[in-house]
Amino acid sequence: MSGEEVRSAPTPPPTQGFGHSPARIAGEFGVILLAIVLLILGARGCAGCAANGIVSQLPPDVDATIGKTAGEAMRAQHSMGGEPTAEEKARVDRIFEELRSALTEEEKRILVAPRVTVLKDEQVNAFALPGGEVFVLTGLLERTKNDDAQLRGVLAHEIGHAVRRHGVRSLVRNGVFGLVIVFVTGDLNDITATLIAGASQLDTLSYSRSMEEEADAFGVDVLARRKEDPEGLARFLESLETQPVPQFLSTHPDSKERAKAIREQMKK
Repeated sequence: MSGEEVRSAPTPPPTQGFGHSPARIAGEFGVILLAIVLLILGARGCAGCAANGIVSQLPPDVDATIGKTAGEAMRAQHSMGGEPTAEEKARVDRIFEELRSALTEEEKRILVAPRVTVLKDEQVNAFALPGGEVFVLTGLLERTKNDDAQLRGVLAHEIGHAVRRHGVRSLVRNGVFGLVIVFVTGDLNDITATLIAGASQLDTLSYSRSMEEEADAFGVDVLARRKEDPEGLARFLESLETQPVPQFLSTHPDSKERAKAIREQMKK
């Protein structure tokens, strides 16, 4: 030894378990814990609760991506059906923009791709896609040609489906177990791709009764903000009892009870 002081090597900083920081470990644990809760809810028959948990973690841009795919498919299906008239388009555009102007900033944030499209189709129906595109079939315009209040009520209801993210929630609910696994093992792109694969189902999905009631309540609220009479929506739903529209009722059930609930809400 030369007598010089032997300097010990600097002590390396303590390592974090598996190379992860405490914050990251906590985050990963939180995701796994959430996934376990979602799986338990799904196993107990509460797929809707599990779906809500997953959707709450997805940004609204996911809705827009799914809606874009479904919208392109919808327009392709009707490409040979002819074009609606300029008057029909103008009527729907006017009412849609009036309703959209009454949305809150938070509601507009969720409705990231607002758009209304009229399709030439004799069926009496309308439906909203994730992200905010609303499709209106000319059969509905014919059915409500003498009553803008009815059309306004239906559009307010459909906007409610988009703002409350019912389309994405329904897709997730239908595949809740597979999506929970993707949620744990994958990333946002994996989840979005899984949902896009089911986007073609959107126009055939039947919303749950609670979703229909939620969209009705939203519609009544938006109409009230504009000082419009929500009676039109109740009147339209009641008309389905005397003049049934099977394709509308297949995706919008419980019309009689919903009309009653709308009138009860109007009294408050």
